[in-house]
Amino acid sequence: MGGGASLTGGTGVLVTLLIALGTAWLCISILESRLRPMVVMVAQAQTQTIVTKTIEDCVVRELEGVSYGQLVHMEQDAQGNVIALTTDMAAMNTLRARLLEAVLEELEGLDVSQIHIPLGSLVDLDILWGLGPELKVHAMTVGTVEGEFESSFSSAGVNQTLHRIELVFHIPLTLMLPAGAVETNCDTRLCVAETVIVGQVPQFYLAS
Repeated sequence: MGGGASLTGGTGVLVTLLIALGTAWLCISILESRLRPMVVMVAQAQTQTIVTKTIEDCVVRELEGVSYGQLVHMEQDAQGNVIALTTDMAAMNTLRARLLEAVLEELEGLDVSQIHIPLGSLVDLDILWGLGPELKVHAMTVGTVEGEFESSFSSAGVNQTLHRIELVFHIPLTLMLPAGAVETNCDTRLCVAETVIVGQVPQFYLAS
């Protein structure tokens, strides 16, 4: 009789334990499904900020001594009016290659594994933002850094036009989250050179 009671009691404990484990697993699954999108969103935002700041610092450092006149030649008429702009593509391609190489080297040495997300920031309550234990997120660059020049003209005042040359960066990233890896991208644009053209916008903008 005593042995039967012990066996029954042991079975009851096992069933209770299994139910408790099942309930815990279900709660964790529900919590994860609700929090994961927010974790991804916050991690993406923080990674974007860190990577963008790193690119900005690197490009500013590399552009020291580079002027608009080294990249674009202005052609003027007898009255001094700018009638054409010609980009030096050889100089621009050399600059582009140098900037991409410098940025890639900087990002490869960047330790973005120190991104911490306060758990309070994952709850839809302003009062808890930035509070609570921190969730560590690892991130690393993947592949190569891509970049292309873009040129734009915009009004800078009466009879003045701003000509800006920007380098648009595209960087693939992988965020190593607790629930698995998430692929994302960091896209940012930085001004490489600019000048204000007084008078009418030139009719010709050429690449040499």
